[in-house]
Amino acid sequence: MGKLGVSIYPERSNFEADKAYLDLAHQYGFKRVFTSLLEIDGDKEGVLAAFKKVVDYANQLGMEVMVDINPGLFTQLNISYDDLSFFHEMGADGVRLDIGFTGAEEARMTRNPYGIKIEINMSQ
Repeated sequence: MGKLGVSIYPERSNFEADKAYLDLAHQYGFKRVFTSLLEIDGDKEGVLAAFKKVVDYANQLGMEVMVDINPGLFTQLNISYDDLSFFHEMGADGVRLDIGFTGAEEARMTRNPYGIKIEINMSQ
């Protein structure tokens, strides 16, 4: 059986609104949270600060958090396919790969020591 989920966008909201939304979703049995790093601005520390608080709160509610990413994000934040510690620090349970990966990157990311799940999302 699938899990119900909700989307949150911390860069377009504030923590109190996101917290209330997650509380309501949790009350109604939602178990999964999706967010996206595809259209973010800023450096690694700024992005981490913007997302970590709300991701941590979702984790406290027992919700699984998945983050949409693409190859450009790795360049923008100067992170490596071989080191997914950024997503681990954020509290993400997994990443959803958007268009642009070759197959080699997906394979490298699956070998991460953090247990971060790798999902393919190839919609256009």
